[in-house]
Amino acid sequence: MKKSKVKTDAFSQIGKLHHTIPQIDILKAFAIITVVLLHTFLEGFFLRFGSPYYLWHAIPIFIVIAGFTGAYAYKRYGSTTLKQCYDPLLIIGRFKRLLIPFFLCWIIEIIIVYNISTDRLDLVSVIPNFMTGGFGYGAYFIPVILQSILIVPLLYLLALRNPERMVIIALILTIVFDAIVFLIGGNIQTSLIYFRYLFAGALGVWVVTSEKRNNIWLIIGGIISLIYITLCCYTPIFSVFPDYNGYGGILQAPAFVWTVILVLFGLAYLPGNAGSGYYQYLGEIGKASWHIFLVQMLYFLAPAAYIYVFLLNPLSAGKVILHFGLGAICNIAICVSLGYGWYYVERKILQKS
Repeated sequence: MKKSKVKTDAFSQIGKLHHTIPQIDILKAFAIITVVLLHTFLEGFFLRFGSPYYLWHAIPIFIVIAGFTGAYAYKRYGSTTLKQCYDPLLIIGRFKRLLIPFFLCWIIEIIIVYNISTDRLDLVSVIPNFMTGGFGYGAYFIPVILQSILIVPLLYLLALRNPERMVIIALILTIVFDAIVFLIGGNIQTSLIYFRYLFAGALGVWVVTSEKRNNIWLIIGGIISLIYITLCCYTPIFSVFPDYNGYGGILQAPAFVWTVILVLFGLAYLPGNAGSGYYQYLGEIGKASWHIFLVQMLYFLAPAAYIYVFLLNPLSAGKVILHFGLGAICNIAICVSLGYGWYYVERKILQKS
């Protein structure tokens, strides 16, 4: 009896994932730990270690994953119509799952800012602040991920007709959006608008819906992404554009193909059975990534500064590496433990209700 042919294409394994998708949780764990790390050091520090090729993709990875998980859920439940994808209970449930923790986080932010800021807070400034994600580091991600709840279903429905065409349309719309912003002088906060990341979300949907994925085009796109990232982060070629910075370039359409390749490799090579060992803990961290993200917003708003003063300041100037190392470990440990604790308590409360 001949042995069955073993598939060697890593990407072909993605369709076999169980609905829990442990690889996604592990990817989210790496991404959220990276977010904390990115907020610990300055941009120049990361450029020395080639971070634009991996660490700086943390937020784009979350956007790709949001597209992936949204499309995966619709596909698993057989949703094929506008009515099914925009079921009010489903949409409201997703908003509640994200908005309730964020609202609690935002209230604490208001208290912190009221006590440390000399600026007077009023309804005129507070309400827009809530709509734009609050005060903390990475606040722009809050409205972006909330907008994705409404936009990903449309991408999925388009992908049911033709996944490749959907991706091309998303790419064109993203480029047109960036062009319009550039032409009007960049006077709007594009980081808050999902259309800036539409191509990333579309790629996440494409991974789920494309049954005959052409890896040649993926490789070509990845090479173009790598060239763009290198030019953007390690040369002054794009410095003529307003508000230019290397990290901002990672949040642009040309870099997103490399982002989705990172996600695909994670899905293909991370363990599918993460029920034990370190991967189990990483999976749990990934599940709590939203709460950890909210905690790091609060943490870097003020408490981090006090922790540096009391815990790290006694170190001499000659121990710079130790200082940075302790700072990173301290930040990650505090944000992850508090965020997971919040997620755990919330989960227990919901289970009892």
